[in-house]
Amino acid sequence: MSAHNSLVATYAKRHVAEADIAKLRHAGFDPRKLFVAARDGRVKGEDAGATVIGELGALDETLYRFGVPKPDVLDYEAEFKIDRLLLAAHGSADEIAQAKRIIDAAHPESWDASVSCAVYYGCLD
Repeated sequence: MSAHNSLVATYAKRHVAEADIAKLRHAGFDPRKLFVAARDGRVKGEDAGATVIGELGALDETLYRFGVPKPDVLDYEAEFKIDRLLLAAHGSADEIAQAKRIIDAAHPESWDASVSCAVYYGCLD
């Protein structure tokens, strides 16, 4: 999977991540192309069909598989360690563009990332 076909968002608040998962699912995004990482492993994304992981090793493996560059993976590890949730998506350039539009619509770039959501990665072909 190309790095250009992945997106990772981090969240300080669980309910915001869960709302974005629901929006993606409602828009027809294949939940098998989503994963959520939460240290305690409890996220409603599992109910929507997304893969949920709760271990740092599984996070690394999944991000590498999604094509996220190693330096960025280290940043996400740091986010994970301070109890932020991570939502990652992979798919075609069009699918990732759609996911980015959905997340950006709810979380304008001017938002304070420490409050709610920050999209750190989302390059498109």
